[in-house]
Amino acid sequence: MKKLILITALFPMTAALAWDGIEPSSGTKIEITSRLSKVKKGNTVEIFDHGKNEYHEIEIDRISSHGRDVKFEVYDKDTGEERVFIMEGARKQATAS
Repeated sequence: MKKLILITALFPMTAALAWDGIEPSSGTKIEITSRLSKVKKGNTVEIFDHGKNEYHEIEIDRISSHGRDVKFEVYDKDTGEERVFIMEGARKQATAS
């Protein structure tokens, strides 16, 4: 019973860790689901692609500022594609949660 309560209590915190963005070329919503501390150039992180309704592993090739948002140029290890994501800035994330 204690484990169930702990899991239930932690679930909302894990949902809040997702970082929302879009892939401008397709308009597809993207969520970075890995720990945000792993989101660095050269690292592999997990995303959820809402357009394909599936998880993908991506390697971050380049990160740059895009106004208040963040632009990621990545390599999708599952599809072999180079992709670009625009992720919401920290202020937008804080107000959306």
